[in-house]
Amino acid sequence: MRDSLNLKDFKRSIQTIRDCTSVISTHLLNAKTVQVRTLDNEALEPQNLQFIVTFKDDVENAIAQVKPLAEAIVLKGRVRFTVKPSKQYPELESYMSMFSEVIESSIREFLNKRDTIGGTNNANDNAKWLLH
Repeated sequence: MRDSLNLKDFKRSIQTIRDCTSVISTHLLNAKTVQVRTLDNEALEPQNLQFIVTFKDDVENAIAQVKPLAEAIVLKGRVRFTVKPSKQYPELESYMSMFSEVIESSIREFLNKRDTIGGTNNANDNAKWLLH
């Protein structure tokens, strides 16, 4: 994976955002609508998912690129930012703890729901098949 922690003004193509992500939660923060998205790939295990956080207006008005608020992964059960909000939008520094908390809780909630749904699909050698 690309180490983007030190990048400033990191951008994603609008095609990636519109065609390859799904919004998992939406929040109103500091009078802006923030969307937490996941890259679409149902085959990936939860620990390999990547999350992209964008401002809704930026996505709706983009022509070629979108500057995400943040990008994150889950590493050893913790949400880690690969693109930090404070590097992307230093002018919003006073709101960063609020942004980070909302992003992390949205990701954890999504993973908890996915684990509950996906947990029933795992093969289990001890399972008994009921024949009617």
